[in-house]
Amino acid sequence: MATLELAEKSPTAAEYIDFRAKVGWGNIDEATATRSLKASTYSVTLRQDGNLVGFARVMGDGVLFFFLAEVIVDDAVRGQGCGEQLMGAITRYFERAALPDATITLVAMPGRERFYERFGFVRCPAGPFSTGMYYPTVSSRRV
Repeated sequence: MATLELAEKSPTAAEYIDFRAKVGWGNIDEATATRSLKASTYSVTLRQDGNLVGFARVMGDGVLFFFLAEVIVDDAVRGQGCGEQLMGAITRYFERAALPDATITLVAMPGRERFYERFGFVRCPAGPFSTGMYYPTVSSRRV
């Protein structure tokens, strides 16, 4: 079994573009990838034999407000503890960066809530943030 290497850094824009497309998260251009990665407060990559197989990132101000924007694991390594490694790095980051009473949120994909609960996240419908909501992009709004 190949060794997995965890690093607190972002992938390159080209790697991010390719990885998103490979795992079915859609296609983006280089300008979008670069801008998106630069907006991250914290990023962590997981590599196997030098290849990107996992990526997670946080957005926010780095002290009071944090949003876990994405946790992505390649299907080829799913079930090997990759998500756990990424989330371990993310929660360690929260512990050292977040001030007391900071707001730390995420919007889980349907059916993935239990994964995040294992790392201390609590579902919002009964909590202080109500249910998740989204703002449709201009092109997807019905007039």
